[in-house]
Amino acid sequence: MHRWGRALVAIWSFAIMVGWVSPVRAAQVSEPVVTAKAAELIDGLSGQVLFQKNAAEELPMASVTKLMTLYLAIRAINRKQIGLEDLVPVSEEAYRVNGSQIWLEPGERLTVDQLLKGIAIGSANDAAYALGEYIAGSNEAFVDEMNRTARALGMSHTHFANPHGLHQVGHYTTAHDLGILALHAVRMPLLLHYTAMWEDRTLRNGKGGHLWLINHNRLLRQYPGMDGLKTGYTSQAGFCIVATAKRGPTRMIAVILGAPSSKIRFHDASTLLTWGFQHFETRAVAHRGDVAGVVGVTRGSQRSVKAIFAADGYLTEARAERATLQKELQLPKTVVAPVRRGQVLGHLVIRRDGRVVLSIPVVADTSVSRASWLGRAWRAVWRIAG
Repeated sequence: MHRWGRALVAIWSFAIMVGWVSPVRAAQVSEPVVTAKAAELIDGLSGQVLFQKNAAEELPMASVTKLMTLYLAIRAINRKQIGLEDLVPVSEEAYRVNGSQIWLEPGERLTVDQLLKGIAIGSANDAAYALGEYIAGSNEAFVDEMNRTARALGMSHTHFANPHGLHQVGHYTTAHDLGILALHAVRMPLLLHYTAMWEDRTLRNGKGGHLWLINHNRLLRQYPGMDGLKTGYTSQAGFCIVATAKRGPTRMIAVILGAPSSKIRFHDASTLLTWGFQHFETRAVAHRGDVAGVVGVTRGSQRSVKAIFAADGYLTEARAERATLQKELQLPKTVVAPVRRGQVLGHLVIRRDGRVVLSIPVVADTSVSRASWLGRAWRAVWRIAG
């Protein structure tokens, strides 16, 4: 995600957490009933929280942990640090990981692509361990990276102790923190490519045959628009899921932690998603890279610079009370050179009923150097002559 997009998500999440901004509510619409211990519903484009239940309670997360493992793997691919066809060696430690697995053998090599399928579809603990070791050099280093990334994303009530989610002291998160992670995950098309897979029969089983992996997320086949993200279960965590679906321009993300059964987990997630789609809509108010205006440049090598939006801007509104938005482009008429590409020149401020609900940075499209005194004098002569 572009750095300004990450910043907007982090700011919005912090505002929700400290109470500056309340979850959006539809007037005269009853809230959905959720059985799980904790839950949150988020608009996947704007990041606005639509529903919360015990969303700040620290709880175990089981294999939903692997959403961070997938996020770091896809990030490494996007940064060209690893490739899908890289061969990943399997260590003795990865072989000995218990729980759900694809039965890796010490010394064998699978591609990154195969391990991603094992994690996203089969929820394989051994695949998660092996891929984490390959990305960071060791399991310990990968877990450290998981925690550094969590802090950088604003997941302030999360701590990882392993890359797979088997129960361990000091391994916990909150529904709200998982929502933050999901907001970043759904902006990765390659990650959604893997989490949307229902099955795979291409992995070998070490005996000349192939494994048949079937995704634990049955909503992929039952809920329209579903394309992720991750399920989980341990006796300590209960049944968990981070689910996302897209319908038209609107994407919803539901987080469920601590459901008493698999059936209730999926029912809670479906209930939240459907409630969100029925009662809310997403409106685009700005698109990253679009020109917002032109600002004059004093003492520069050129007279003006284009001001562009630094990030996409979205707002979530209750369908029953769609409000008129007031937009104010706050840009100076001129700035003094030099100007750096990406330098913040102003903001697009969006108000609803007089209250600021969104502020999008507007930045310089190109750099403008300071003109020499001779160049400024020559331009002045031309202006007078013209």
